[in-house]
This record gives sequence, structure tokens and C-alpha cells, in this order.
Amino acid sequence: MYTNYIFSGYGFVTGKYEVSNKDIDKAIDDGFFVGLDKERIKHSEKYKALLKKYPQASPFDYMAEHMMGFRKRFHVVPFPPRKENYTSAETSLDLLVAAIQQAFDDSGVHPEDIAAWIVGTATPHEMAPGIAETAKCYFTKMENRTQTMTTSSACVGFNINIERALNFLKTHPEAKHIVVAQTEVMSELLLEEKDFVPFTTFGDGSAAVIVSRVVSDKKEGLLDVVNYEDMAMIDFLGADRDGNLIMDPRRVKGRAVPNIASSAKEIMEKANWKLEDVDLFIPHQTGNAIVHEAAEKLNFPLEKVFQEIQLDYGNLSGSSIPACFHLLKSSKRLKPGMKIITATTGLGGELGAFSYVVPIFKKFEAKNNDLEGKTALVTGCTGGLGGEISRQLAEKGCRVLMHYNSNREKATSLLDSLANQALNHKIIKANFSNDSEIESLIDTVKVEVPALNYLVHTVAVTGSLNKASEVSDEEMRFVDKVNYTNAAKLTEALTEILNGTVIFTGSIAQDAQFSGSSAYVSSKCGLYGFAAGYARLNYPKVKCVYYIPGIIDGGMTAVLNQAQINASMMAVGQDQLIPLNDIASRMVKSLYIPKVAKVRSHYDGVLVVRKDGYKKY
Repeated sequence: MYTNYIFSGYGFVTGKYEVSNKDIDKAIDDGFFVGLDKERIKHSEKYKALLKKYPQASPFDYMAEHMMGFRKRFHVVPFPPRKENYTSAETSLDLLVAAIQQAFDDSGVHPEDIAAWIVGTATPHEMAPGIAETAKCYFTKMENRTQTMTTSSACVGFNINIERALNFLKTHPEAKHIVVAQTEVMSELLLEEKDFVPFTTFGDGSAAVIVSRVVSDKKEGLLDVVNYEDMAMIDFLGADRDGNLIMDPRRVKGRAVPNIASSAKEIMEKANWKLEDVDLFIPHQTGNAIVHEAAEKLNFPLEKVFQEIQLDYGNLSGSSIPACFHLLKSSKRLKPGMKIITATTGLGGELGAFSYVVPIFKKFEAKNNDLEGKTALVTGCTGGLGGEISRQLAEKGCRVLMHYNSNREKATSLLDSLANQALNHKIIKANFSNDSEIESLIDTVKVEVPALNYLVHTVAVTGSLNKASEVSDEEMRFVDKVNYTNAAKLTEALTEILNGTVIFTGSIAQDAQFSGSSAYVSSKCGLYGFAAGYARLNYPKVKCVYYIPGIIDGGMTAVLNQAQINASMMAVGQDQLIPLNDIASRMVKSLYIPKVAKVRSHYDGVLVVRKDGYKKY
């Protein structure tokens, strides 16, 4: 039997804005880029020959796709990139978190089973802490103490980190799985660039793998990995202190070709593979000028050289090679027993390669027991958001106490639909406008559970949609009591048994400031003030989150008119309605995971404020 180290899961994401060759060609015509002599190309025999097969091909099509090997790429901002657009764009961290999540979904491995998190990037979202440290916070509980490692490396970062992962697994026999990922926003390095070549070449993207230790009756997975540095490249490929690309293409090619060829040759020799044994060669997706010449040095036929990521996504720096594996897996072209070699070179003269035999492997059995042994109280469970949060809590093994106001039939139906019925979930009636019923709710909860891990407030009434001058004192008092006063009273009364997280659900109306719903907005502002004070008084015993959903596709959105919906979304920069189950999922994660993807977060003292769907505020 063999102890093997395999890629059990893959993830790959790009920026959301496609940049076609046509887009770059237009930018050249508009004077945005320089360096392409179209007249010279028009008179070349190779271009004339291409026109016979592709009559519509422009001189730039000839240069970009047929000579360089790039058809399109994706950026995190609209093209051409402008500095101001990056303030609200996806970052290298955003791309990284999405890619790692895909890898977990693909492998079945649970984040709490990861022994180390190793990430490379040359375009971090911030100077410190390292991006691996921050990325881990989106997946594990606060008490998780597993190692993280951030590598400041670009093109060869993934290869370097594969070697680190192997060394870690071999020296830590208790470790079973490691995250290895690379993430880059290359377009942000090009803000001062005028040469068309870098824009044609680079794309933004992140790719991740889960490296897993398995035992099987044959040798497969990762066999060997090598890493070196060619110091002759140190000064002509990188980025200056202002984050602008430094690249001398001719000098890069002169060193990159022999570096890729030599590392590929060495890795084949270590595996004792001949040229004909190798099923696929995955080079760094750097462009035809380097890749084809390196393949020629190795006598590799081009049909065995994988370049699809380069063609349709651009050079993704160190994300390129794991992205190739993801594309091959997702298109069902990774077949057990395939022999693959990779080779790469780049920033700072780093170079390396690894050999891989595709294993016989399907997927680990996924676990969904994050909240096993925990108890939560959810107020307003007959509302769309409260009901969905209750369902998701139960699915994760949490016992749920569900408060409802008056609709017992709906509450009972929700109770019957929950997973893990053996956990003795319960529904509890209480009218939040009635002080005595709130007292009864408090007593019931204290009798029911000796300790409460989570309290989630979704109970709310909207009141009328009138302006403040048209709202009666009676309505103001009623809405305030339900949305703020008694929510605060319940929270304070349960503090003695609380030992986890409280979530207060806010409202987009607090930021959007649309006309109408004055009682509702006033009550939510009061709730925010209470949450900030309560958080300060009870930290660190109780973590407090004030969560403001954007406009939801479901729930209380139904009481708003279209003008209010449109005005609210425009005010906070929300692009589209957010599915109810997505909001609920992110709110549930906020209970026990330090950071949550796709939300804007900041601190007000020790209160965590999260805004979901926002691009502003």
C-alpha cells in the first residue's frame, strides 16, 4: 500500500468583466495603448495567409490570438481599468475565498479538517496580515488554531506552496488535508501601463486545491516537485513599490524558455518518465512565444501541451496551473492514471515543476455538523428570514427554539420541516407588543435551556409607509416596542445564560433614507444604538453582530413599493435582489465564523456591523 498526496478538490474563479481582443483593439485605435504596428502586420505574409482562413481577422486578432495565444481575459473592473474603480471591486481576497469554497465543495473536505492554509499572491488586498491568515477566517470557527502561511510570490507561488504542503504532510502524520491556493488581480498592476502586450496577456483570477493524504494500492497523485531561482531574472520582472508592473518581455523570454524546459526535463527524470509516457504537459500559461519554444526544446508535440486557460482566461500568474487542473476536471478530461507534468517560471527568477498521476478518487463524504451541541433562539420565525435561518441552523445540528407572534399554524409547519427532529426543537408564542408575554418568553427560555449559544433577532413590524409628520404617536410607540424595546428587554434578560453570539437584524432603510416607514426606521436606529452599547458592556462573553440585509427577494420586501425598492438599491449600490436563502446562510455563518464573504463589515466599538448587498456605506 502507498501513502499518496492527491488533489481532492479544485476551485477557480475570475474577475467578472470579460475583456475581449476586440475591446483591446478598440483601445489601441482610441490611443489608450501603444506598441502595435498595424500597417506592418497588414503587409506580412503570415497575416495574409491567415486572412484566407479568417477573412474578418484584424491585425490585432493576428497578433493577440494567433501569435501570442490570447483570445480573452477577465478583470475585476470594467475595461480599461481605472484606479477609482478598484475601491468597490472584488479584491484578490474575494477571489481567493470564492475559489477555496469551490475546492471544498468539490472535495467534500470540511474546513475544520484542514491542517494548514497556504496561499501565494503578488497582489494582496492589504499589506498585513497575510492573505492566508485572513482567508482562513471565512471558513473556520474562532477557536481554530491551525497554521497559515502566506507566500509573496507570483508565477511560481503555487509550485512553491505545493512543495511546502508535501513537506508539511510528511512531517505531520496527524495532518490529512491542506489548502493550497494562489490569487492575483494582475490588472491593478497595469494602471500606468501603455504597452498593449501586458493588457493582452494578463487576467485576474484565483485557483485553489485541497491536497489530501490517502492510502491506495498504487502510486498516484503528487510524485515529485522541484523549485529553484534564476537570479539573472531578478531585475526585469516584478512590480515597483507603487504597484506598477516591471517587465522586459525580451529578457523574460530569454530566461523563461530554458527555465521551463530544464525544470520539466528534471521532473520527468525524477519520475523516470520518457516523453511518450507523459499524457499532458501543463506549462505556465505565459503565451505562445515562451510555451511553444519550451515545448520545442523538450520535443513535446503541441497536442500534448495544455493552453486553454491562457487562450480564454489569460495569464493568471501563479493561478494558471491550478486553474488548468480545475478546467480539466470540470470538463471531465482528468482520467485516472493520466501522467501530467507542469513547469513554470516568473517573478524574481523563480522556477519549478511537479509531476502528477491522476488518482482513482471521487469525493470525501461531506459533513454539515458545525453547530452540533449548540442551541439558538430565533425571534420572528414565521417571517421569511427567521424561518429560513431556523431551517439552516437545524441542518447544521443546532437545537432551535423558535419564537412566533400569533400564527401557530405556520410556526408548527416550520417546526415539522426542521432537520434533526431528535434535537427537540420548540416553538414559543409571544406577542412582542405585550410586556407580560415577553416576560413569559424569558421565563420559558430560561427553563428550557441552561445555556444559550445564539440569539437571532428577526422579529419586526414595518408600520405604515407614511412620512414622519403623518405617523401617529400610537404607531410610533407600537413599532418601537416590537422592533426595539422588547427585543432589547429580551436580550438583556437572557444575558446570564448567553455565551455566544447575538445577531440584531437591521434595515437598509437606515442608510437609504427613503421617504416613508418613519416609525420602522426610527425603531431600527434605536435597536442599533442598543446593540452598540450592549456589545461594549458584554464583550467578550457575548459577540454582537448588527446585520443589515440589502433588499431581499422575499420577506418584508413585499410591503415596499417599487419606488422605495429602486431608491434603496440605488442608494447603497445594490445590483440585484438577494435570494432569501443566501442572506440566511450568511447570517448563520456570522454566528460562529469570524468573517463572511460577500458582505461589507466594519466595527463600531466592538459591535460587528455587516451590510449585505452593499457597494456603498
